[in-house]
Amino acid sequence: MKHLLLPKNKVAQVAINVAFIVIWEELAGLIVEIIWKTIGELEFFNQDSFLVLLTEILFLILPILSFTYWIWWGKKNLTKKIK
Repeated sequence: MKHLLLPKNKVAQVAINVAFIVIWEELAGLIVEIIWKTIGELEFFNQDSFLVLLTEILFLILPILSFTYWIWWGKKNLTKKIK
């Protein structure tokens, strides 16, 4: 199976990272809006709940941090073979 080939040029890596962040923010905003609507209909949580705020932050920030790590440093760990 072929691996995803990413450029080694740092400018290209920054461009890919910025593009992912912009696209993820838009998609996550739409998904979170749907979640808020569902939570509002269920009346399970109020929108000021700490748990809801924590979930929203993790949903928005965790994928961005993991993708950024993978773009800059994770490729070295992925290419090592177990002997």
